[in-house]
Amino acid sequence: MENDIKHSEDFIKNKVGKKPYFKLPTDYFDTIENEITAKISEDKLDKTNAFKVPEDYFSNVEHEVFKNINFNQKTTKVISFKERLRKAIPYAAAASIALFISLNTFVFNTNKELNFDAISDSEIEYWLDENTVSTSEIITILEDEILDENAFTFANINDESIEDYINSIDNTSLLNELN
Repeated sequence: MENDIKHSEDFIKNKVGKKPYFKLPTDYFDTIENEITAKISEDKLDKTNAFKVPEDYFSNVEHEVFKNINFNQKTTKVISFKERLRKAIPYAAAASIALFISLNTFVFNTNKELNFDAISDSEIEYWLDENTVSTSEIITILEDEILDENAFTFANINDESIEDYINSIDNTSLLNELN
């Protein structure tokens, strides 16, 4: 512990009674590399003036520039915007009329009525799978279309027509339906 105190900077200052002789500037080691590189580059530069303007340069430069310009160039044809617009108007009108006629004949003249018969069974099954419908909603929708049971009592079906119907059915398909 005494060695640490004897060799500390404060201990030496007290014994010597003055400031240390060698002292570095702040950030010396951070900036020394840049300073040395700049000094070496400066020593390598040529000390003579490399940028020298020839005599009478500014008085003759205008004449030299005009000498290189060719004033006898062909004049370009200028098409005004009005002329281009006048040429394009008939094409735009024809295209708009063709578009109007095609939209009216192909899209708007569809006489297909939408009803329940136009919907395929697969679309109905998909809708039922995707949407939950309660039985009370089905009853409110189909309440008027449910037939009365007594409406079938007045139907006169002959025994012969029933027998013909049963004979016309393939027995294997009937047995498959029962299974």
